Amino acid sequence: MRNDMKRLTAVVLLLLGTHSHRQKADAAANDQAAEFNALCSILELANKGLTIGGVTTPPSIQTDIKFLTALNLSLAPDSFFNQNFKRPDNPKGESEEWTENKATWAELQENIKAGNKGSLDTIIHRIEGEQRRGAARKVVNATLHKVASLKKALKSTPSSEDIKEAMQLVLYGDKEATSATGPKTFGSTAGNGQKACGHDGSADQEAGISLASDFVCLCGAADSNGIKACAGFAASETITHTGSHTPTSAFTDTVKYCHESGSKPTPAAIQAAILNFRSLLGKITETADGKRAVFGAYANSGACNGNASPNCVTYKARVQGKKLMIPWLVNLEGAAELISEQEKNSAVNREISAQIASLASAAYGSYLQALHADPAAHLTQAAAARQPDGGSNSETKKKECEKHKDNKTACENAKCEWKGGNSENKGECEVDETKVKEQQNTGASAETTTDKCAEKEKKDCEKATDYK
Repeated sequence: MRNDMKRLTAVVLLLLGTHSHRQKADAAANDQAAEFNALCSILELANKGLTIGGVTTPPSIQTDIKFLTALNLSLAPDSFFNQNFKRPDNPKGESEEWTENKATWAELQENIKAGNKGSLDTIIHRIEGEQRRGAARKVVNATLHKVASLKKALKSTPSSEDIKEAMQLVLYGDKEATSATGPKTFGSTAGNGQKACGHDGSADQEAGISLASDFVCLCGAADSNGIKACAGFAASETITHTGSHTPTSAFTDTVKYCHESGSKPTPAAIQAAILNFRSLLGKITETADGKRAVFGAYANSGACNGNASPNCVTYKARVQGKKLMIPWLVNLEGAAELISEQEKNSAVNREISAQIASLASAAYGSYLQALHADPAAHLTQAAAARQPDGGSNSETKKKECEKHKDNKTACENAKCEWKGGNSENKGECEVDETKVKEQQNTGASAETTTDKCAEKEKKDCEKATDYK
């Protein structure tokens, strides 16, 4: 009797064990909901990443550069400002600067002459008189050189296309693919998903070739129980992985059950989704070794194929050293780095834009000073600039006097000192130093009393005195 009870107990335990293993092999509804939701979160971020813009450069930079160019043109010498910028190019060729800027110069010249704003925010006037233009022109020229240097530091990468291609690699295993289809998405083997889903984790498996493929592996089975394990009882499709022959609908009919969280594809959101995915690896595994790299149900000892061995992906072959080198995961991490770089470089460009705006504002201040300056101040400065020093004046006078050697009358008329006594035609003619000093003193005192219009033509003087 005792032996019969032992045999009965053994049979019951065997049956219970078989039932327990069958539950793991044939997953119940929602058994893989956590894994499914984890992939859905990654899918949402990858899809949104397809439309992320690249590095941005504020358009105000070009506006400010055009404004500075207008200031520079308004302050240019007459010989440059009055050119015909619409003339035909020289058959022998033109400078790169001319070719690049002639259209802008022509437009700005026309607006300055007409007193129109054109595409600028303010009217730029032509400043008359070289003395008024000189100092401001130096400031504007120096500003343009600084701006040219700052422009070289502008960032242009990554582009929106760089980020889009990275996300298409995540989704479809091909940077140029726009949908889930073919061997690059679903693996090289035709007819079954054994290799694409990782099988038993042996070498040369293709688990993780794309996110689309792993969705079909995770929710794939020989009947609708596969999708039910991911999306619940309401799901009724039969999703089966058939390798490179897997139809696009196997993917789209799976992911239509994904929920959306509204998360934006930021580097932080992507890293959080990756950590959640990693935390679910090996969740249902009962043995050690690489089986902790099984994602989803531990069916048939982890021999996943998206069909008879349903609801799982085996990533054992993707473990290299201590790194998990799942292709779509590696590409997703790369995409996160691109987005981070895009944010950083766009911030650099915004800072450069702010610096250029500040420089343009300062240059405009110099232009306004020249525009509204008192012409008398410029004329006084000009008189001082023209006054020769004592040394150069004496040297000039000496040469003039020497011309009148042996001619007493001409020597004295030139206000030189005659060194020939009473002789009219024999003697030296030298500089009269006392008269040179008187001339210098007279010139110095005249600086403070020079008339506004001295040494200027009447027309130029009248223009200059219009600015008050």
